[in-house]
Amino acid sequence: RAFVNYLYTAEAFLDNQMACNLLVLAEKYQVKHLKAYCEKYLISKLNWEKAIVNFAFAHQHNANQLQDAALAVIMENMDNLTKNEDYTELVDSNPRLVVEIYEAYLSKQVNTAATLGL
Repeated sequence: RAFVNYLYTAEAFLDNQMACNLLVLAEKYQVKHLKAYCEKYLISKLNWEKAIVNFAFAHQHNANQLQDAALAVIMENMDNLTKNEDYTELVDSNPRLVVEIYEAYLSKQVNTAATLGL
């Protein structure tokens, strides 16, 4: 109902669950403005507790802005990564994404070392 309402009015009242649901529909039906709107909302609510789940969700639904934002939060908290319950679930459900996280982290470390001349 909210999706059809958005198509007619260009308005949506979001909470976290509604933003996720509408993003899925926006991706499916290629409603780019709504997808971007939902991504911006989810990014504004992003924190460490939601980062891993949002990273996986964004990857699944081609939400690149949300995926990049979630990955940035994950990178800032790498020392806590393996302690997070969502990380354990991600290892089991989608190990390829875990590899992507570590590849991004290693790339950042190499770039930092190169910048510092190490």
